[in-house]
Amino acid sequence: MAARLQTGVPMRIGVLAVAWLMAAPAGATDAFRVIVNAKVPGQAVPKQTLAHIFLGRVKRWGDGRPIAAVDLPSTSPVRAAFTKDVLDMTVLAVRTHWMQLLQTGERPPLTRPSDQAVIAFVAGQGGAIGYVSSSAALPDTVRAVAVE
Repeated sequence: MAARLQTGVPMRIGVLAVAWLMAAPAGATDAFRVIVNAKVPGQAVPKQTLAHIFLGRVKRWGDGRPIAAVDLPSTSPVRAAFTKDVLDMTVLAVRTHWMQLLQTGERPPLTRPSDQAVIAFVAGQGGAIGYVSSSAALPDTVRAVAVE
């Protein structure tokens, strides 16, 4: 079994994520790959934990290191696929979510214009996580992780 990324999220969320994943349609993640900085430990992340990261609910890895999430532009088909599959929302609904959180001082994930820019960001930030198209070539400074 692959080692999971440590986020400090309670175990019950992981159990819920596994149950939710079993109900998800097969092949939904074929449009994208989730990537992390090569220094982030673990080989997989539960889908619900990933959603919590990109919705601003989880901010640190299990070792206390800050998480730096990065999105593709709102017009990207890869972002639409990621948002639908992982967050179970539309890009517009996520934008509305973040508009509400901005009033509390929370900040959404940074946005980069392309797969290459997301890869460069993730490679340069020790706790970074993002997603790219499934066909993007990955350097040794980042690696793909499974979404459970």
